[in-house]
Amino acid sequence: MTVEPQPFQHVPCALCGADDPRPLLWLDDLRYGTLPHPVQLVACRACGFRYLTPQPRPGTEAAYYPSQYDPYERAGLTASARRLSLRWEVRSLWRYLAPPQRILEIGCATGEFLQVIRQSGNPRVIGLEPDTRAVAIARARGLEVIPGTLGTPVLRGATFETVLLQHVLEHLPEPIQALEQIAALLSPGGTVIVWLPNGDSWAANALRTVWMGYDPPRHRSVFTPATARAALQAAGFAVIEERHEWHGLEWAWGIRLFARARGWIRVERVLARLHLALILLATPLGIAAALRRRSGRIRLVARKRPTPAVLADGDRSGTGRAADDLVHYSLGVGPRSSRDRALGFEPRGWGFESLRGYRTSEQGSLLARRSS
Repeated sequence: MTVEPQPFQHVPCALCGADDPRPLLWLDDLRYGTLPHPVQLVACRACGFRYLTPQPRPGTEAAYYPSQYDPYERAGLTASARRLSLRWEVRSLWRYLAPPQRILEIGCATGEFLQVIRQSGNPRVIGLEPDTRAVAIARARGLEVIPGTLGTPVLRGATFETVLLQHVLEHLPEPIQALEQIAALLSPGGTVIVWLPNGDSWAANALRTVWMGYDPPRHRSVFTPATARAALQAAGFAVIEERHEWHGLEWAWGIRLFARARGWIRVERVLARLHLALILLATPLGIAAALRRRSGRIRLVARKRPTPAVLADGDRSGTGRAADDLVHYSLGVGPRSSRDRALGFEPRGWGFESLRGYRTSEQGSLLARRSS
């Protein structure tokens, strides 16, 4: 008799490899109802990284992405607000997206972001998306989108200047391995831009089991700024920018999910109609959280670090300039390379964007545990 494998499996920490989890919360899929039972969020006792265990076995993920999954089904005001947000993102990131740079978006869904980049003036965009329905929609927009994942053979030998991960890394079973694969796809000095829910946010701490950033079982991992930086550094990147988003989306969803969790169906339907108003009402709280660097959604820009051979080759004058540039990347002072000057990069320290140095003691301890 053949025994069918269980759809969920126990996993160790994806950041340091330890298998010593501390239970935190039991979480249910309040968004789409795909779970037969709640799943457990834990924190690694060795490094503090938060993740689900057990979690879906690789290859079974499709069951947890229903046809009404938000990134595939945006319409009306939600779609309009999304496009406005993407236009702002493209403007703020244009130095990494401008032609002639080649752009790859991993997990591009229906290609909304790539379409905005192309409309802004850079046609050298390509997407990678595992969902065939989303691929069909993206291709109908005239975009080049490959069905598959990071292991898709067609990507072998390709190089890009910028890789985009919009709320994708938390979905992956091996996030550091994925970042290492991305580093291999990037040209020397290339950039990866990562958007993530922030598990160390005010929203996560206040809303707890109804925080939309947990989104089990689709989100296997819950990053904080410190653990996201540690993962990027372990994969060969240096973070040069950290931005905290300021809108009230998570608080609006938290109120709705609170109603769902208590079975208040009629109340939640009313709240759904008032969703945009709830976001606007919660925006001052989102702004306050962003100013304190505790917002629920963050964006990290990281530069691929030069290899020792590249550093040696770049220091032809014997002044240590290449190594000095790397130190500036890692300390968050700001890039100084000719490529950055040509693209008009300037360190930014106003509004809700700033360059910050590594939290060296915490980062160092995380990486030391991973390498031990």
